[in-house]
Amino acid sequence: MFNPFNMTKDMKGMEKMVKPALEKFMKESGFVKKEELDRAVERIDALEEKIAELERR
Repeated sequence: MFNPFNMTKDMKGMEKMVKPALEKFMKESGFVKKEELDRAVERIDALEEKIAELERR
């Protein structure tokens, strides 16, 4: 018989099982967190500025 009071407990259990698999999929499929992308873009910009300075010399 369905017990609505156990539904929250069941959902938390499902989340514990699904979350690691979802995180692994997101990493392997090429999805990136916005913060990681922003840091990478900032780093690329800084490197491009250094290269431009070296080329001017």
